[in-house]
Amino acid sequence: MEKKIALLGTGLMGGRIAVRLAANGFKVSVYNRTVSKAKELEKEGIKVYTELPPAVADNDVIITMLSDYKAINSVLFSGQTPLFEGKTLVQMSTVAPDENLMIKRAVEKMGGSFIEAPVLGGITQAQNGELIVMVGSSRKLFEEFSDLFSVLGNTVKYVGETGQAAALKLSYNQLIATMNTAFCMSLGYIMEKGIDVNLFMETLRGSTLYAPAFDKKLDNFINRSYDSTNFSLKLLLKDVNLIEGEFEKNRVDSLTLKGVKFLLERGIHFEHGEKDYSALFEVIYPHK
Repeated sequence: MEKKIALLGTGLMGGRIAVRLAANGFKVSVYNRTVSKAKELEKEGIKVYTELPPAVADNDVIITMLSDYKAINSVLFSGQTPLFEGKTLVQMSTVAPDENLMIKRAVEKMGGSFIEAPVLGGITQAQNGELIVMVGSSRKLFEEFSDLFSVLGNTVKYVGETGQAAALKLSYNQLIATMNTAFCMSLGYIMEKGIDVNLFMETLRGSTLYAPAFDKKLDNFINRSYDSTNFSLKLLLKDVNLIEGEFEKNRVDSLTLKGVKFLLERGIHFEHGEKDYSALFEVIYPHK
């Protein structure tokens, strides 16, 4: 029997994932705490629930793409009714490994099953089915849901049991934070010195120092334009806080992250929180 899917959280990524699944033959509905933000998905033939209990009750698979553990806990477990008996929760939000383990225990206590499946990639990759999907679950559950994951990503990796995929995702987001910071510092310096940015980039691209992520955000930096948000600065700060805690628990020095965290906090102070994380450039090399 075909599985029916309810996706919870129709933000930048969630809405696009819902559309991608629906366009590839899955029966998809959505729920968002602010219902008006999900209404545009009705144009794609996707049912929008205004309340959570029927969204869970009417579907077999529940996907969460919410901002953090607090939001997941608030949406899923604020009521008393055991909603997940016989259902599978696919948790795609970026949270700490221990947080996913707590969610897993709660879902299994209600008679449901749990998969963690954080993704690497932005809204373009979500639209095109080009995400990197990292799965933490039993091998059996991974194989059962492989058709769903293959629609979302052209790279799907089974990482191990619950917590392992969450840890892998945080390791990548650490690179987003620190690499972006390092590049902004170098770019700001060469701009201040009046060195041609094209020369800087041409030389960088031919070296072992280059990462494609630098070019991805280059126009944002040069034009100081950060309103087309792919991944917000405030969500990157949320992840850096998670990563700092995880590193400290696991004998990895986090001193470098503390500096990045301070810069991100300044970005929030300067009201860049809702903008793309490339707005960190305004903190590192402010406009004159």
